[in-house]
Amino acid sequence: MSDLESTRTEHFADEEDYTTAEIVYWIVGIFMIPLVPILLVWFFTPWSGM
Repeated sequence: MSDLESTRTEHFADEEDYTTAEIVYWIVGIFMIPLVPILLVWFFTPWSGM
């Protein structure tokens, strides 16, 4: 059986507050994952000769 006298201590890592700039940076990075291949195809598609 467990000891009722023992106390359980949990150590949590210090919670870091993220700045608005970091959050915007992450959101832009997430949107760039599908956007980069789309932009590459769009920019490198030959427009002449169609």
